[in-house]
Amino acid sequence: MIIKVFSEAKERNVLYLLFLLLVHIPTCFPSPGGPIRMPQEAERRRRQREESEERRRQREEINEKRQEIEQMNISIRKMERKARKDALKQEKRREKTLARLARKTEMARMKGHNIGIFGLTSTGKSTMVNSLLGNKFADIGVGETTRKRTPYYGQQYTLWDTPGRNDESTYSNQEYISFIKGLTRRLIVIQYTIKENSKLMRLLDDLGLGYDIVVNKFDHVDETEQPQLQRQIRHVIRSLGLKQMKKVFFLSAQYPKMFRDWLTMVDYLTEECLDCKLDFTKQFYQMFSY
Repeated sequence: MIIKVFSEAKERNVLYLLFLLLVHIPTCFPSPGGPIRMPQEAERRRRQREESEERRRQREEINEKRQEIEQMNISIRKMERKARKDALKQEKRREKTLARLARKTEMARMKGHNIGIFGLTSTGKSTMVNSLLGNKFADIGVGETTRKRTPYYGQQYTLWDTPGRNDESTYSNQEYISFIKGLTRRLIVIQYTIKENSKLMRLLDDLGLGYDIVVNKFDHVDETEQPQLQRQIRHVIRSLGLKQMKKVFFLSAQYPKMFRDWLTMVDYLTEECLDCKLDFTKQFYQMFSY
């Protein structure tokens, strides 16, 4: 009996041991797809380190390129500043040379009262000529309609319509300088800005020749903004230090009666020529009477 019980207990222990082995074998000896994955984890971490290192290297390369570009921009800005300074020096030398040439040029001898009208293209120079003459003698339109210096004759006076150029190739011509010096009055017609005509103004300043500024197409400016534009134009005139500028008029050559400055300008242009005054006044009222 005792032997039988012992034998059964031994058999049960053997079965229990077998059970334990079956449960723990996968943990101790894992298969390729088993629960322990140490090699895959190590590989993932290695890849992460490589990717992190690659990103760091790319950031360093980008920073280096950015610094190179910044250095290039600094060099370019230095070169541009130097080029502007050189151009300004060259400009001043040209102006001095032109002024010396102009001072040596004889004044053109022209009969009567001669009024020159200058300005850029499409500022309304030809329209002003027509309004002063009381008829459509000068061609008007979009773009450059006056391609050469053109005289329009009145009674004891001549209006000169000039091409809309404002460069040294024009003013360095002795014949043109002689013409400018021979004029009785010089009107520089602008629309919104003065600086585009600054070369001509500086030349006239150097020669001691008086000139007047006409702000044309003033009717294109909103009525509420007209006082502001007047203040702005006068401020620019003061800031440029224009020495020979005499008068500034705000008007519309197309609609002369809109602004009082038109008759003020006519009186000013003809104050030394009574026949001119009578002719201008007559033409004005004939053309615009209603």
